Parts: sequence; structure tokens; C-alpha cells
Amino acid sequence: MTGIYFIANDKTYDLVIAFLNSVRVFEPLLPLCLIPYDSDCDRVADLASAYNFSVWTDDDILRRCDKVSRYFHLNTIGQYRKLAVWEGPFDEFAYIDIDTVLLSRLEFGLRLLKSYDFVTGISNIESIRKFVWKGNVNELMPDLDTEYAANTGFILSKKGALTLSNAERKAQEVVHIKSHMALECTEQPFLNYLIVTSGGRYSSLSHIRSEESRHDLPVEIWGGMFDDDILRLNVPVQLIHWAGKWQDGSHIKSHTWRHFRYLRDGY
Repeated sequence: MTGIYFIANDKTYDLVIAFLNSVRVFEPLLPLCLIPYDSDCDRVADLASAYNFSVWTDDDILRRCDKVSRYFHLNTIGQYRKLAVWEGPFDEFAYIDIDTVLLSRLEFGLRLLKSYDFVTGISNIESIRKFVWKGNVNELMPDLDTEYAANTGFILSKKGALTLSNAERKAQEVVHIKSHMALECTEQPFLNYLIVTSGGRYSSLSHIRSEESRHDLPVEIWGGMFDDDILRLNVPVQLIHWAGKWQDGSHIKSHTWRHFRYLRDGY
């Protein structure tokens, strides 16, 4: 079974509405699963029937994800609950951050899972490396692929490509280099570490499009750079992601985002 995971709580309600409206426009039938960011999730969970999504119920898995977050942060950080997606019900899946709107179907990207175990939206761009790694981490881990440096707000993958047990073990192994991780981006450095040390094949929509001249492949666009000018780009677009410009939606100055936010409240 193929599906979509997302993480949210009630503080991100407006973002969730825009995200869900966009998903149900382009993927009206694909199963959706909400992973609660924390216990403050009742209002978002109440949208389940309107948007036809399930709510994650395995609290033990979520507690284990929370424990992993505490290796790297003083407090529990809900973004580490992304680790649950590899333990969930979907055999193949997309994980999508909710500060995102979908602009095309996921079928092109999901087909890549025949050749890859992990496909992110963006990777192998020098300017975004600082959002994953700091300093010369390769002095400590010379074999670590730090060029990949992917944005982990959009991930296509397969059940079992990572395991939570392995993530728990690797968190203990890598905590000594946390000063070299861009932990202001929470789970992103650790997820990059897990992907590039997984033994699986990994890439991104942007990198495959560039390296293989796949001009039919839709890409992820950062909304903070393009906002509404995105519609003038001569490339197919998978999603707009406002990473770093959100969290409650009030800082998103975009007609595209507002279109989906107010498309229909309870689609």
C-alpha cells in the first residue's frame, strides 16, 4: 500500500488546512496518515473524516522517536517523529512537511522508488549544506557523504529502508559530532546521516533531474525564494515548501498558499 505521512499539531492548523486541501486536489484517493507532533493535536485530528486520513496510534513508537530527539536537544522535538514513517503501514510512501502545498501528483516521484530507497526534494546544492552540516565534519568522519545535504521536508521511501532500532543505535554513535550538526534544523542532520549510512540508494528530485536530464521530473521549490513567481517558472513543480518562513502560516505572503488555505475549510 502507498500513502502519505505528515506531522502536525493544533498550533499549525492553518498550515494543515492548506496542505490537506492541496493534497486532496492532486491526490484525492491516496491514503493519508497524521503523526501527532505532540499531545496538542485534537483540533487537527478532528479533520480526519473531512480529509479522509488516519491518525497514528502506536504511542510506543512515538515515545522512542522522542527519546532519539533528546540525544541532540534539551527538549523533546516532534520532528524526530518522522522516524516512525519507516515503521508504519505504508509499503511505499511520501513524507511531506505541512508548510508545503502540493502542485502535482506524486506518481512521477514514486516511480523512482523502483531504483532508489530514498528520494528527497533537494540535495547536492552547496548553498544548503549549512542547513545540515557545520564546519569540517569530514575530519571526524572522512567517509561521510556530506555533499548530499538534503532537505528532509519531502521524502519518498519504503517501509524498512530505515528502522527505528537502527536509528536508536546510530543516535548514540553520532551524538559526539552534534556540534557539527545544524540542529536549528532539528532532525535534518540526523536524518541525512541515517540516509547516507543506510547502505541504500539515495538521491533527490533536483539531482536526478540534473544528472539524468530528466526534464519531465517535477521539482520542489522553496517558497521563500519564489513565492507567487513560481507560476512563471518553466519547469514542472511537485510542491512549494516554505521551510523557514512559517510556522503558523502568518509569514507566508503568497497567493498560492492562501488559495489552498481558503479553498474549502474541510475539503
